[in-house]
Amino acid sequence: QWVSELFPHLATCVDDIAFLKSMQADSPIHGSAMLMMNSGKILSGSPALGSWINYGLGRINDNLPGFVVMLDPTGGPISGAKNWSSGYMPASYQGTIMRSQGAPINDLSLPEGMSKPMQREILDTLRDANAVHLAERGDNTDLAARISSYELAYKMQQHAPEAADLSQESEETKKMYGLDQPRTLDFGRRCLLARRLVERGVRFIELTCTGGNGDRWDQHTNLRDGHTKNARAVDKPIAGLLTDLKQRGLLESTLVVFAGEFGRTPFAQGRDGRDHNPFGFSIWMAGGGVKGGIIHGETDEYGYKAIRDRVEIHDLHAT
Repeated sequence: QWVSELFPHLATCVDDIAFLKSMQADSPIHGSAMLMMNSGKILSGSPALGSWINYGLGRINDNLPGFVVMLDPTGGPISGAKNWSSGYMPASYQGTIMRSQGAPINDLSLPEGMSKPMQREILDTLRDANAVHLAERGDNTDLAARISSYELAYKMQQHAPEAADLSQESEETKKMYGLDQPRTLDFGRRCLLARRLVERGVRFIELTCTGGNGDRWDQHTNLRDGHTKNARAVDKPIAGLLTDLKQRGLLESTLVVFAGEFGRTPFAQGRDGRDHNPFGFSIWMAGGGVKGGIIHGETDEYGYKAIRDRVEIHDLHAT
């Protein structure tokens, strides 16, 4: 398989990767295309894939969220939280934002002067009051989710900091993810935390690499410099994640998907850029029972439009 010189580390993993070269999206606009990739709909209001996975398969670990989202430090994707919303499903299935540095989740620490027994007593009183409130109002999923989230948050006070404690990892493992280099440090941290969450039974983990305006990879100009910088930030961490999962025997049961919301045109926009292209683009998958070392589909000779074994977003989600 040909791999761009921008991804020298990922190139060593191609025998484990299935390349889908005939993807098609329904929208050429970032916001709606992001919603489509995450929920299968170009309009907001539908559950994200992570919500469906947890709804259908259930949670493995009751001490951590089943659906975790780790955002780019410069900002989240266009459309924001709509991309990890539970939509019309109970609110307890929505994604939880988690950080790989500092406090992993907001407000997990005990307030000053508060002991664990005091907190437990307050939560028990609150739970009882909420249960009475819920019984009077029938099927209120927001209130039910709030009751559940208080209990989950109580458990996460102990377990989330441990899961996010990367100091437990060996120096060799940290280097594998690029934590020893400034340009790969941030994404490497998130990839390493993702592996630790996989080990602890978190069902669905989404890492975004989007930039402050959701446009990190959106090179309408200055393509060479922009893509070079972007690829160098993720190449080693992604390869490290695949290698680490494989070494630990986790890749067989963990599906890794690397994708954008659409592709780019094969012709120049202006002088040195590329425009949006939803008609034919590539993504890849590895692990989770997917056959590695294969190519599925192809575009026309210009790389503009999928012409064989076309794959729509719904096909990807069904897979």
